[in-house]
Amino acid sequence: MNRTTLIGGSAAPGGLWRALQPALLEPDVASWLGERGSLTRRLRTVCGRLELVLLRQCCARPLPDEAALLELRQGERAWVREVLLLADGRPVLYAHSVAHPSSLRTAWRSLSNQGLRPVGDSIFERHGIRRGPILVRRLRDGDRLHRAAGLALAPEARRLPALWARRSPFIHAGHALWITEVFLPAIAGIGATA
Repeated sequence: MNRTTLIGGSAAPGGLWRALQPALLEPDVASWLGERGSLTRRLRTVCGRLELVLLRQCCARPLPDEAALLELRQGERAWVREVLLLADGRPVLYAHSVAHPSSLRTAWRSLSNQGLRPVGDSIFERHGIRRGPILVRRLRDGDRLHRAAGLALAPEARRLPALWARRSPFIHAGHALWITEVFLPAIAGIGATA
């Protein structure tokens, strides 16, 4: 089974995710959304201390559009990992990763022991991993990812504004690991042009 499916060039039935077009984005977030390298590495260069808070890592139901990307049948579970990255104590990124459970027995075996190590560190250190297109989306109140980012920030997040997110697949040995990164408001204040 191929784990690298893109649906109509976007990552969601209904087309909510769009191809990255930096010229159409606010400058304070455009360079972050368009970063092709490791966001973790970039964050380390612009802040004094980077912390990872592991929110969950387990087999769980993926978001409906993720289930389609992973070619899962309705109700099937995926490997799901959610983390919050803090730069100098300020939450700047909520990350949500998913993979087909069979991938953890093969191509993405190392993810099951990831612990407090950022997934980005593992991805960008390994050879043979190809990044697919970066897709972006503006998340508004009521969106599941917006709500998840808000819950990760609680009680700080009384009312979050619309948030930018990006999603892309990382392909290894024919299996996709989909990583979605939600940029929190504090990202604008930490060297967006770095």
